[in-house]
Amino acid sequence: MVGAFTLTPLSGAEVDEDFAAIKASEPVLSGLFGDAWPANVTRADNLIDLCWHDREFTAKRSFSWIIRDPTDAYAGCAYLFPEIGTRGTGKIVTWMCEGPQRLENLDAFNTAFGAWLAPFLPPDYATEWVSNGAAFNA
Repeated sequence: MVGAFTLTPLSGAEVDEDFAAIKASEPVLSGLFGDAWPANVTRADNLIDLCWHDREFTAKRSFSWIIRDPTDAYAGCAYLFPEIGTRGTGKIVTWMCEGPQRLENLDAFNTAFGAWLAPFLPPDYATEWVSNGAAFNA
């Protein structure tokens, strides 16, 4: 548990659920990853992305999770991308699905996720934190 939320690793098995979530939340996700994602993403593209995330997680190169709310509903995603070729730096990306409590849920999750993640990171690990809401600093 991460606060009131549960994390499950992203994998191809969740393609339909993940694809529905990103398409329904497209207005609040646009540009989160610095490009046009998810505007032109197809289900096939999404499956490739999810399988890549799963492979990276297994290889311990980057980490991607589905965020589930207390009812086990798909609420969003969280990622940790260690910076390749350097030590002690990485990028955290979090997003919540469109909905009436999106920003409140995102803030609550980010606070809990930062506290949950901290013991797993080396001392003085520097992170750039990006979310689909107000700026957040862990």
